Amino acid sequence: MWFEQIAFGGIYLPAFLAFLAAAGLVYLALRFALLRVRAYRLFWHPALAGAALFIIVLASLLLVFGP
Repeated sequence: MWFEQIAFGGIYLPAFLAFLAAAGLVYLALRFALLRVRAYRLFWHPALAGAALFIIVLASLLLVFGP
């Protein structure tokens, strides 16, 4: 069963917020790994590549675990 809201301390939050938090954690791990192997130097605009990576991770999580 899929929940559309998550109760956190008596406050109802949208489930999308949980996906954003999970995507943020996965993104930070991937970003750290990419920085360690110096992969960001291959991109013309590293900040844009990081934003695109976050969107890809978020969309992947929503496709796999979403409603």
